[in-house]
Amino acid sequence: MAITLDQKAPRSGPAVPGPKPRSISGQRGIILPGFGKRIKPREIIFFTSQLSLMLEIGTPLTNALKAIADQTANPAFKEVLLTMLRDVEEGRQLSDAMKRHPKVFDTVFISMLRAGETGGFLKKILDGMVEMQEKRQALMTQLKSALTYPAVLCIMAVLVVVFILVGILPKFTVFFEGKESILPFTTRYMMVMSSILRGYWWACILVVGGLALSLKLWKESDQGRALIDRLSITAPLIAKLTNKIYTCQFLRTLGQLMESQVPLLEALEVTRTTFKNRYYRDFVSRIMDHVEQGGRFSQPFATSPYVMESVKQMVATGEEVGNLHKVMLRLAAFYDTEVDRELKSFASMIEPVALIALGAVVALIVSSVILPLFKIAQAIH
Repeated sequence: MAITLDQKAPRSGPAVPGPKPRSISGQRGIILPGFGKRIKPREIIFFTSQLSLMLEIGTPLTNALKAIADQTANPAFKEVLLTMLRDVEEGRQLSDAMKRHPKVFDTVFISMLRAGETGGFLKKILDGMVEMQEKRQALMTQLKSALTYPAVLCIMAVLVVVFILVGILPKFTVFFEGKESILPFTTRYMMVMSSILRGYWWACILVVGGLALSLKLWKESDQGRALIDRLSITAPLIAKLTNKIYTCQFLRTLGQLMESQVPLLEALEVTRTTFKNRYYRDFVSRIMDHVEQGGRFSQPFATSPYVMESVKQMVATGEEVGNLHKVMLRLAAFYDTEVDRELKSFASMIEPVALIALGAVVALIVSSVILPLFKIAQAIH
């Protein structure tokens, strides 16, 4: 049977009451002006798990918030919790108090919490959010681990090249002068680069800084963002992995929201806002439009080129039997294991490739310095 709605949720939420504190979010956490310390994801996970535990043992909400604030060493997060405590004491719902801090608690967090308050199962919702946050944090840790080693090797390769060009090659230049005709092209090219680096190092720094700034601005532009979004889901080697990550994110978020009895359209809208990739945002928007027109939820999956066939079949089956949210959460758990396995495989594959590339760079540089010496020696004899 198709999923129906008793009430259509608006595409955009109601206006947020009260002033919104300005904040700066980053990959490592959130910085609130005036405090200077980051609010890390682990701190939000700790807050959620502690709040769940205190509610389970019967602690009043205000007492729980005060106790957690007293345990929090981060002054930025402590101020957020104390502000929430004052709002709750004034009669606000906890979800409304969190809504005033959108850079700390995202829309998924607030929507699930509101559903738990309305349905009277707040503790269960908090446990589900802890699981979601821990899965997200584990994925970010795995991605960083997979990319750290090749990044370090690339930096080492650049430093080795600069050291040889600036510190080693100039000592051999006196032997090479006047004999450029018998030198390999790589040696002559490196001599030119060495001269540029030693004589115009300041210009090189400006050029590198300008290129980095240009790349950053391009990535933030609409054209750059569109190309990156497209490559992330179509490029060889990485498309299969990123599509699984996005699909897993979609299944878990929507499944948790539906299990929390959030209306389908509202759950889809919240899920859509969690995607930075425009193609997945458009995919969720198509599902919303289709459902609003009375269509079946699973039908847009059948035409999506990014969703795996097994997901399409299981979602259709889950909709037929009326257990769609359970099917999505089971699929999310399954693809968590798949993503973990593929990330480890990717890391094991990229490490030897990076080592080979670093070795090739060093070998090319050394051969460009040593081999010409033998050629010059042979020419002299």
